Amino acid sequence: MPMLTVDVWSPKGGSGKSTLSLNLAAFFAAEDTNRKVLLVDADAQQSSRAWEARCKGFGLVPAFDVAASDARADRYDVVIVDHAPYAPSVAASTLKGDVIVMPVLPSFFDAASTFRGLSELQEKGRRVLLVPNRVETNYASDVSFLADHLGKPYLKRRKAAYQQTIQRGLTCFDHKSGLRGLEAARSEIKRVVASLVDLAAA
Repeated sequence: MPMLTVDVWSPKGGSGKSTLSLNLAAFFAAEDTNRKVLLVDADAQQSSRAWEARCKGFGLVPAFDVAASDARADRYDVVIVDHAPYAPSVAASTLKGDVIVMPVLPSFFDAASTFRGLSELQEKGRRVLLVPNRVETNYASDVSFLADHLGKPYLKRRKAAYQQTIQRGLTCFDHKSGLRGLEAARSEIKRVVASLVDLAAA
């Protein structure tokens, strides 16, 4: 059995699930090169598998495996599952990971939908880590949004570090990409990992 399984899910599409999933998988693979890491692309859009194809198209080898199902998950140490968005009531019965990571954008509609999903999952006794995503800390509204998440990890809107690495078939944990904000992005992902590992152990 995997030592850690993480579901990345949101009731809202476009919240950054796939980018977060890729970088979580990349972190666990980079932290220990002997660790076997699997990223399961359970989203119909197949974004993670499209990234894998792009990576290989550039002649690169991903540091972790990408698959369409968790059929061989028992062969891995860490399994990250990138889920499709769907109703919270469905999610509560479908998500099986040790921790559910929920990215949320700092907007009223995204937050309202995500918080409903969070409540349903917590009522079922699930361990959930909410991660504000694409935050602009020079916007008063985003800073106000973060006020409810003091001390918790969040991801800034770092287009070069997050979006351009993905376009190049890379992740934030690939070396020598030369992109601006890469170290800061890595630190953000590491804070997310630290929080989810603590939550899994609780």
